[in-house]
Amino acid sequence: MKNKKVAALLSLLFPGLGHLYIGKYIDGIIFLITGLFLWFVAYLKSELIFQFNNQAVIILVALIGFYLYTIFDSYKKA
Repeated sequence: MKNKKVAALLSLLFPGLGHLYIGKYIDGIIFLITGLFLWFVAYLKSELIFQFNNQAVIILVALIGFYLYTIFDSYKKA
């Protein structure tokens, strides 16, 4: 059995790492790809994030929600 706190900490560093740590490779790869995509979109729209318009709020909420989900999911599955 893997350590739940280590899995959550790895997911905090980057989504998917905690799942890879606990052996959920499919989930980990999907979360890694999704996390990379969300960061790529945030990078492309970085000028919008500082303007706080609707697109910036959607991007920030998606990133925060995704991070929280992956942290709690890896903690629960460990």
